[in-house]
Amino acid sequence: MAKTQDGRDGSEEGCTAKGKDICGNIAFPKHWTVFTPLERSAPLLPSETLGIIPETITVDGKTLKAQRVLSTRNQFDFRNLFGSRNDPEAFSPEYFEKTAYVFVPLKTKSETEVTLGLGGDYCIQAWVNGDPILGDTEVEDLHAPASIGDFKTTVKLKAGVNVLAVRFIAGKGSAVLALGGPRELRAGGFRSILTDPFLTDPRWSRSNLRAKPGTKPAVDIGSRRELFIDDFLVDRMTGSAERRLHHPIPREVALQFGDKGKPWDGICCGYNSIVQDGGLIRMYYKGTMPGGSGADEAEDQVCCVAESTDGIHFTRPELGLHEFNGSKRNNIVWHGTSGHNFTPFIDSNPDAPEDQRFKAIAYYPGAGGLGAFGSPDGIHWRLLVDRRVITVKVGYGFDSQNLAFWDPLRNLYVCYSRNNNGGLRRIATCTSKDFINWTESVLVQYTDERQEHMYINTILPYFRAPHVYIGMPARFIPCRTKVLEHPEVGVSDAILISSRDGLLFERWEEGFLRPVPELEVWTDRNNYPAWGMLQTSPEEIGLYWTEHTRHPGNRLRRGTIRTDGFVSVHAGGRDVGEMLTRPLIFTGGQLEVNYATSAAGTVLFELCDERGKPFKGFSLTDSEVLFGNEIEHRVQWHGAGNLAALAGKPVRLRVRLHDADLYSFRFNMI
Repeated sequence: MAKTQDGRDGSEEGCTAKGKDICGNIAFPKHWTVFTPLERSAPLLPSETLGIIPETITVDGKTLKAQRVLSTRNQFDFRNLFGSRNDPEAFSPEYFEKTAYVFVPLKTKSETEVTLGLGGDYCIQAWVNGDPILGDTEVEDLHAPASIGDFKTTVKLKAGVNVLAVRFIAGKGSAVLALGGPRELRAGGFRSILTDPFLTDPRWSRSNLRAKPGTKPAVDIGSRRELFIDDFLVDRMTGSAERRLHHPIPREVALQFGDKGKPWDGICCGYNSIVQDGGLIRMYYKGTMPGGSGADEAEDQVCCVAESTDGIHFTRPELGLHEFNGSKRNNIVWHGTSGHNFTPFIDSNPDAPEDQRFKAIAYYPGAGGLGAFGSPDGIHWRLLVDRRVITVKVGYGFDSQNLAFWDPLRNLYVCYSRNNNGGLRRIATCTSKDFINWTESVLVQYTDERQEHMYINTILPYFRAPHVYIGMPARFIPCRTKVLEHPEVGVSDAILISSRDGLLFERWEEGFLRPVPELEVWTDRNNYPAWGMLQTSPEEIGLYWTEHTRHPGNRLRRGTIRTDGFVSVHAGGRDVGEMLTRPLIFTGGQLEVNYATSAAGTVLFELCDERGKPFKGFSLTDSEVLFGNEIEHRVQWHGAGNLAALAGKPVRLRVRLHDADLYSFRFNMI
């Protein structure tokens, strides 16, 4: 890399010193001097003409006067100057191989070396002060769309005024030329915006699209990741923008219950719990001894475990702990009444004893309440105290999967259990500081008043945004029977719920987990999600649910959902949409987003004050034109200042999108 006189390189990384922008005085002017139209076959201008900014040029006996054009973000579309129909859909336009000369003055206080960026569809030549900088002949630009990132070259500038001259030859796809210097390169976001549909589509700029601020007060989000699983952050939406629920994609069968030689599984396995301990994944599940009907009240119930290293292939370890039919060659970790809803977790409480690194709640043996269990390794379990630690005073409960976990943000153990209140299956919650002494259980509340049976809850803090609880309760519809010959009534699916305080939940009426076409999943106790989720790759999360319960072939299905992809702010292909958040107080210096678009889709971003007025340099027109599919993308604004300067003050995020989804965002450190 070439160096400046004081030893710093002239690239975008080397243009700051002691907090001062030493390359700011060569930022490209918005107005360019242009001579056009010319044919590609026309002879080159002499070097002495290329070293100045002339008022006229003469080529092949034809004299052209200088034209002043206004560039947009260091780009200019020459179609109109070339006499085109200005038809963005024309793939063989009449401006093909039309040629223009462009002159741009570059001023610097002292002699220095800097990096320039150039791009054009589809050929360019360039000179500085009459000397070629890209070679002696025209260079073909194979990038689309054209941008200042296509060609980067280091040049030496003299003190005073320097002249960048560019010979530009238009292509068939567009007629865009892009020019920039260190400041523009440092700003990033090099893609051309001039060929993007939003500049020519009136839907992008109509007056009623701009969302007006509502009345939600400011909230401090720091640098945490935020999802759109609830409407907490959304203030207003216009156009086609909406919050859209997404659904798991069914994958392979992860575990086949009742395999030959494993009769302790039975045909009513369920209440599954996923626990990841380093590289080892354990799947705990309820098994029912032969001879019973699979009913929950059966005394001969067991808790079993299967193990995996990838979350896809599970095997049953031979633990040798509990006897079945005269043999201990099985994967049973607990036997008896408590096996019905034995639900383990890894205790992340830093004060937890080593011999209680794993904990569980389950039926207290022989009594109507929940007991506390502990284990050093997740395999060898013991009752921690010989009494019930959780009871209910309203209605009755616990006939389902009950669960608990340590919440480091609340610094408490939290339990969510089944409660029957007035004949309706409900979810109750209580908390504890020591896992032994619990508060009285209270029913969770919802933002709606629907009366629906919640059979299990699977609530836990979302691991990428632990301030948000996510649950996938099984929704039981007892009044419906799909398979008439089946002995039990009712069908089930799973819905999505979320909470920010653990007490008030927003729930989606639309089913999150829809039953597949097989009739065996359209009977009771099917489609029960497992408690827990796995990050199976940076792009996806693994989820699990039961199928074929009470049928031969009872099994556990694995599914996947996009990382953070439970709910998105969505706009379709027929119209543009916009979302405006409530005022946010953040820390950090960059905006990171999880988004996806179609090939024609677009997302733009704006940061504005509480009244909805954009901050200078962070408007929609300053935003990069974002398209693609990325879990983590850092948004760029062209020529914007330091985003960290807005930290600590109320800022609204405005998002305008078309045929696109925004799943999550956060402000993080640079």
